[in-house]
Amino acid sequence: MSDIFFLVLRRLRTPLILLISVYAIASLGMTLIPGVDPNGDVWHMSFFHAFYFVSFMGTTIGFGEIPYAFTDAQRAWVLVCIYTSVISWLYGIGNMLRLLQDETFRSAVAQRAFELSIKRIDLPFYIICGYGETGQLITRGLSELNIQTVIIDINSERLRTIELEDLTIQPIVLVGDITEPNNLVSAGINHPCCRGVIAVTQEDHTNLQISVASKLVNPNIPVICRSEIQDEADNMASFGTDAIINPYLIFGRRLSLLTQNPALHRIHNWFINQHSAEHIHKRITHQGLPSGNWVICGYGRFGKAIEHYSDPEHINITVVDVDPESSGAPKGSVKGRGTEAKTLIDAGIESASVIVAASDDDANNLSILITAKQLNSKVVTIGRVSREANHQLFVHANCDYIMRRSQVVANEALTTISRPLVTKFLQYSNSLSPSATEELIAEICRLTNNNDPVTWRLVVDKKSAPALVRFIDNERSLTISDISSNKKVPRTKGIPLLLLRGGMSHLLPDPSMPLKLGDEVLLCGRRNQTLLAQKLRDNIELVDSLVNENQHHIPLLRWLKRRRNH
Repeated sequence: MSDIFFLVLRRLRTPLILLISVYAIASLGMTLIPGVDPNGDVWHMSFFHAFYFVSFMGTTIGFGEIPYAFTDAQRAWVLVCIYTSVISWLYGIGNMLRLLQDETFRSAVAQRAFELSIKRIDLPFYIICGYGETGQLITRGLSELNIQTVIIDINSERLRTIELEDLTIQPIVLVGDITEPNNLVSAGINHPCCRGVIAVTQEDHTNLQISVASKLVNPNIPVICRSEIQDEADNMASFGTDAIINPYLIFGRRLSLLTQNPALHRIHNWFINQHSAEHIHKRITHQGLPSGNWVICGYGRFGKAIEHYSDPEHINITVVDVDPESSGAPKGSVKGRGTEAKTLIDAGIESASVIVAASDDDANNLSILITAKQLNSKVVTIGRVSREANHQLFVHANCDYIMRRSQVVANEALTTISRPLVTKFLQYSNSLSPSATEELIAEICRLTNNNDPVTWRLVVDKKSAPALVRFIDNERSLTISDISSNKKVPRTKGIPLLLLRGGMSHLLPDPSMPLKLGDEVLLCGRRNQTLLAQKLRDNIELVDSLVNENQHHIPLLRWLKRRRNH
């Protein structure tokens, strides 16, 4: 607050001095110029009456001569004071208006209001650095999860669009340099309710600077960073960045799953895209991508990631690039953009099973996909979207699988934040055999009637599940099956996917395993359905009825049976 006060004093110093001088000289003149009372005697106005008269004379055009009628000399002096005070007030007001429009002053006021807003936060929140397409998706996802966000971006125009968003929880915004450590401190990185920093700017080096600054200012705060360059990602990892998201590598691995293990890709697609569903054709989800000849147009980071994760025994890749030599494309690559029919024919599009439009130009990618479809109607099309606004164009072009870079990063970040057990489950699910994966998919489909499932985490502690903890504290056995399925409570069944106990993870745990204090269980259920575990966690009577089969309705009889069982 003091910086705003001194800024006002500095900018309005001259107008204030002018006003004070005008009022002082006018008051002094009124005391020195003699007047005449009704008896004809000479009198002099006191300083109090002079200042009183000059005060209302300078702010209004209607006044009376007090305490007696003025002489001509006094009236002449009043005329001079009227014009000088009006001019000084206009000068002062003009300077005040200029100050209110000054960027430095407005920035200082906004900074002060921002700091007050941060101090008033009493809910968990995340600091989002960069409000581009990815930042918007993450903000929207966190708002749906009822999590407060604090956004820092140097572009004030982008931040103004937040007012147009229909968000459950309105973000707190700061216009400022993201790489300035002081802005991170102002945003509440040391606030007890701060749960992490998310750096999703377009520049990898900027994200690196944010990661470094965050870890140095508060080493205990989790940091999630977007990085598309491996060197920058390695540098982030060396500073202890908790999650580094490379959308190209992630999508490359998904394409690899679609060709080698489509069932596992289906599970990944279910659980990691719960915040924003991917655009992917159903036949690809169920059958996977065909092997054979693939044509990749554009050998940048995306094209290289696809080649890196592809299986050379089953997939033969032909690269189309504007400059194959400088991009490091493999031998036999075709020079061109891929938007021309001749280039695609030279690359073998007529016999290709998959065409990937991987350039960083959306218009070129659309042209590649449309031209490829005209030459080979059976080819599977995969397109990269660089600008989120162009996504619908790829949908209208009937692209089979759309890679939205911002969406990939946002979904990964939101999954890491809101469903950490899902991240662990997806990592461990790679060890499932194809038959076990198919069995899990079949069980989930039966549970959800072939609809997409949702996941829910149960933490067995006093805060999250007091009824279950009380039951276990009484030395009673409570199994995973007890909290995941019961025929007496229909449509509440859940499938246990992962059990985390003392740092050890149990994939697809045995339903007969007894629960212990501190366990974390990941359950899969039907969308818009309350799971049995959610009903049991804080209802001791329901736990007693279902697990102990205590069906008495009279509280005394229920208590007596519990005593006998105990």
